[in-house]
Amino acid sequence: MITTSTQLAMMDARQPGLQAICLDDDWSEIGKQERGSQASDVLAEHLAYVIYTSGSTGIPKGVMVEHRAIINRLLWSQQAFPLQSSDRVLQIASISFDIALWELFGPLIAGAQVVLAPRDTALESSRLVRWLVEQAVTVAHVVPSLLRVWLSEPDFRQTKELRHLFCGGEAWLSGLARNFLEQHHASLTQWYGPTEAAINVTSWTCPISRAEPQTAVPETAPIGRPIANTQIYLLDRHGQPVPMGVAGEIYLAGACLARGYLGQAALTAERFVPYPFVAAQFIAPGARLYRTGDHARYLADGQLLFLGRQDRQVKVRGVRVELAEIEAALLQYPAVHEAVVMVQQKTPEDQSLRAYLVLQPEQVELWPSIGEY
Repeated sequence: MITTSTQLAMMDARQPGLQAICLDDDWSEIGKQERGSQASDVLAEHLAYVIYTSGSTGIPKGVMVEHRAIINRLLWSQQAFPLQSSDRVLQIASISFDIALWELFGPLIAGAQVVLAPRDTALESSRLVRWLVEQAVTVAHVVPSLLRVWLSEPDFRQTKELRHLFCGGEAWLSGLARNFLEQHHASLTQWYGPTEAAINVTSWTCPISRAEPQTAVPETAPIGRPIANTQIYLLDRHGQPVPMGVAGEIYLAGACLARGYLGQAALTAERFVPYPFVAAQFIAPGARLYRTGDHARYLADGQLLFLGRQDRQVKVRGVRVELAEIEAALLQYPAVHEAVVMVQQKTPEDQSLRAYLVLQPEQVELWPSIGEY
């Protein structure tokens, strides 16, 4: 376990078998260690982490991701978008989101610096943008709704050290890429992927043509093409591939896939289905497809265009939300007879959830004017 002296003081030293390395006090001991790679018994199929996502039953789903999937993703990103030792990469995402793994380990495997945003700074866009300037951040990831807020901040034009911005976690807003290119010199890349497939499975970088962004950049940005060792299929409701230009559900295969859902074998079998086609050389025995529930279609150049969800799952400010999960929680209250939850969007940046309740008959008289909550 690696910690600091402050954290160490808070730990129970009586825990058996606990070995702590204090980063701010033990550098003399750390310096005695071998500089070469340490032997490890970890295999590709071993579990790397579990991240919980929203569940339609009201119970969050624990997604089990193996080392194979996250290592494939980290190595692909370093090959496709190499980080330099001089890079300063923003770390802003909560560790409950898988993009935080790239923000932390992507720079570390490349010898770059991780710049952790203070919590109070990260919660206010104007302060965060000024902090990006002060810290000379060169690479960052942001959700589209937050990027639009950044673009409205006067100081965002001063982030001159920023050379590459990655954007994902929710559907892109119309005209976002064009607006960015009109204001900033950095490269802009869209990443798409569910938690069940280790951060992202597709990538699309805006064409660099700031002279004529209105013609060079599409109004609605595509989500791109598959990353390394990942296959994408667009299938109809019968499980058959759809033609070019026709909408289909996105199915994923390859090294990107998670093991399944922790303690939910039935749900795992429902979403991770056997590979149905004649196996090609790059498809391993026992391969599976993951049903994303997302719809897309192929553009003429082979890029994928995201169309939306086929169910009631939504994303609010980058957070995956099952509306049915909130409804299930509300229905646990004895006074509630029915509940419906919807997304209210006043502007692209202003999204919120609103619940509509029908009370049990005996409760109506107790709540003559419930109002809005």
